[in-house]
Amino acid sequence: MSRFLISMTLLAAVAVGCGDDPTPPTNISILEPPPAGEGVQIKMTSTIEAHFETERCMFYRVPDEGLAVNREEVRYTKGSHHVLLFQTPYTDIPTTTIRGETIDTSGVFDCGKNGATGDWDVIGAAGGAQSADGPPIVDGLPSDTAFKLAGGSMLLVNAHYLNASDEALNAEILINLHTIPAAQITREAGILFFYNPFIFVPAQSSSQAREVCPLAKGITLVNVQSHMHARGKRYLANLLDATGAMQQEVYTNNSWEHVVAERMNPALEIAAGQMIDFRCDYDNTETRNISQGRTTRDEMCMFLGLYYPKDTKTELCSMTDDQKGRYLGANWIGGGTATGAQTADCLQTATGASAMAGDFDACMVNACPAISSQSSSAARCIASRGLGMCAAQCGGTDMAMCKTCVGEKCTPAMTALSEAGCS
Repeated sequence: MSRFLISMTLLAAVAVGCGDDPTPPTNISILEPPPAGEGVQIKMTSTIEAHFETERCMFYRVPDEGLAVNREEVRYTKGSHHVLLFQTPYTDIPTTTIRGETIDTSGVFDCGKNGATGDWDVIGAAGGAQSADGPPIVDGLPSDTAFKLAGGSMLLVNAHYLNASDEALNAEILINLHTIPAAQITREAGILFFYNPFIFVPAQSSSQAREVCPLAKGITLVNVQSHMHARGKRYLANLLDATGAMQQEVYTNNSWEHVVAERMNPALEIAAGQMIDFRCDYDNTETRNISQGRTTRDEMCMFLGLYYPKDTKTELCSMTDDQKGRYLGANWIGGGTATGAQTADCLQTATGASAMAGDFDACMVNACPAISSQSSSAARCIASRGLGMCAAQCGGTDMAMCKTCVGEKCTPAMTALSEAGCS
């Protein structure tokens, strides 16, 4: 169990991953910067060698006065699956990754061995686009609503490029952040960032990852989009009422690669207690098992959406009112036949390297749907180090002490799971 705890700590830095776009490189259209006093333009240029794949990054310091972004424009050279802006907690450009590796970050750089979200401390999305021809993430807000970026904070620009051509690609990214005056703002916007940490697709087989996230506060949803990797074949997101009854389909997409944000027209009003039920269907043709993770060798299942008013617990499907419990406020619905007793035994034995390899994910995915509440409570307790009660024991290097504490604190949840049946 100990290494699973470590992996869940790293999950706190996970954000949108990347895929491959075989489209031949072409020049981007000219994008003029916003007028003075009405926003900023972020520009990132680099050269991608022939037959080369990489993630490129660049840190951008928000002006001291901060930015109240009402809309974005994004243009980038084709050859990339996405261009994304991430929020970070840094106030100066970092030179050392979260793993202790020193990198020259003074300009554009290769993001690191584990990608933008695996090597740098990322706390949320700030915009971008998953399609060179589609709308950006921050688009369609009312004129009195803005996505706020704190003055002096550091944004991380991230793009994943695959240059399959015989010639070098001069890659260029232009991002316009259009702002409104502070006096005009009556509401603050945010970006829903729902991440399913439990994905398992057996070798040469199919599987589904499904998460249901209850909304802590009432919101207005402006747009929505999906995110999967190459094994993703179908995505569906529905709105449920507080009892779990179906209300309406919110978004569907059969492509992992060319993802376009869908504008809610009119904007969708969602009450506190209602739930977003989103799922990803996968088809794995490889001869190895696939689990959730940050690279193209892994899989993701995410629900992203621009909304207002901003609320951290709602935004991150968090079990707490802050980022400490991010991604753990959901219920995960398995699609298998394993009973509560079998699932509890599976979670308890998914220790050491096997947990890192996806055995814990497999326990959750293979559970029968009827025990989702109990299996989710058990997984949430383990992943949060005994609902936060084992923070001291798990804060050092003695993982045996951590495991013992978590085992004790999670006994009620594991007992309830053991007693749960599938009928």
